[in-house]
Amino acid sequence: MTATAYAGPARPADAEVCVPDPVALAAAAPDERTRMLDTYVRQELGRVLGIAPHLVDTTGRPMNSLGIGSIAGLELQYRMEAALRVELNLQMLLLASSAAELIDCLAAQSGGARTPRRHGSAVPA
Repeated sequence: MTATAYAGPARPADAEVCVPDPVALAAAAPDERTRMLDTYVRQELGRVLGIAPHLVDTTGRPMNSLGIGSIAGLELQYRMEAALRVELNLQMLLLASSAAELIDCLAAQSGGARTPRRHGSAVPA
């Protein structure tokens, strides 16, 4: 009997993530910036969790109840910091009351002169 590797079916995690341009984010109106980041965060969470982005609950569940633990959190932190050119506090990411809170923190850091809404744990850029 020979063992063969089973990769399983293609998962949404294999889908391409469209990173918003940091310059476009800074120039966007606050509502548009939040919309752009909502789309991006849903794609990143969907990739990590192996689900379609539209299935990611961004408002009703804390990050840890979505299945984001320390390893997935580190992966998200590094990917988002590199893509958006911001700094994220891993503890804030893991303890966020929802993905919407994470989106608010990213929007505040990506918004140029906009005054960030404080969630108490985002690291200023």
